[in-house]
Amino acid sequence: MAVVPPNFADLCGAPHFAHVVTVNRDGSPQSSPVWFRPEQVNSDGSVESVYFSTGKRFRKSLNMLREPRVAISVHDANNPYRMIEIVGTASLEARSDWEDVDEISRSYIGRDYPGKGEGSGDGWGVTVNIERVVTLDFSPGDVLDPPQPGTDLLNPPHFAHVATVSSTGQPRSSVVWHRRAAGRGDDDIEFWTSPTTLKVSHLRRNPAVAVSIHDEANPYRYTELRGRATLTEVLGHQLLDELTPLYWKQDRYPEGDDDLSEGVVVQIETRHRVFYGE
Repeated sequence: MAVVPPNFADLCGAPHFAHVVTVNRDGSPQSSPVWFRPEQVNSDGSVESVYFSTGKRFRKSLNMLREPRVAISVHDANNPYRMIEIVGTASLEARSDWEDVDEISRSYIGRDYPGKGEGSGDGWGVTVNIERVVTLDFSPGDVLDPPQPGTDLLNPPHFAHVATVSSTGQPRSSVVWHRRAAGRGDDDIEFWTSPTTLKVSHLRRNPAVAVSIHDEANPYRYTELRGRATLTEVLGHQLLDELTPLYWKQDRYPEGDDDLSEGVVVQIETRHRVFYGE
């Protein structure tokens, strides 16, 4: 059993959004942002499980009933270079009212959930028992100001949560810089990554990919892309250099200890796009 360490436990809830990855029946990933909260918190402040609520007919609900393995990625609303990935197993318990939803809603927007409509409140309360945690925290120096509300989610400086599925069927999620892919489809994007990353290994075996992106200025506006990834091995890191000034106040990616002599450009052909809050 793994835990979110105390110095990252604040990311397990408001105002941060969890990008939850589940596995579709065909083995492809599905990703969407949700409100969530810590569930089991230890005396030292570490977190053993997290909780979110969802409707019974949502795709992620149907997926978790069939395959309970999930991944969750979160980046800090105030510093997107501080992030966690949670890998775990979901346990679903039926709910018949809005009590839990209202409680989480109050932590995010200061009032009861406003989207009840005429619904009965039937849904699922989902507890994710944590089995693995990956953390990242660094200060990149001068970063760009947050994007203006309503700007293009498929271009910088928004951050993309990329969902893949391992050879064992375990979903994973990671956060990347990205941009629209020139000369491709209207909703296709691309990013640079190291050839040794897990997502490269996953995508070589199974190119099905999902990407969820929320608006840094208005997190209730977000999109999900579902499609196929094409991987191109490259020498150097030209795309990374081109993205750097769009995310940092630097002309190119700084030299450091990382080996950037080789890379992989991942281009995602979007076959289905979902919008929320447009």
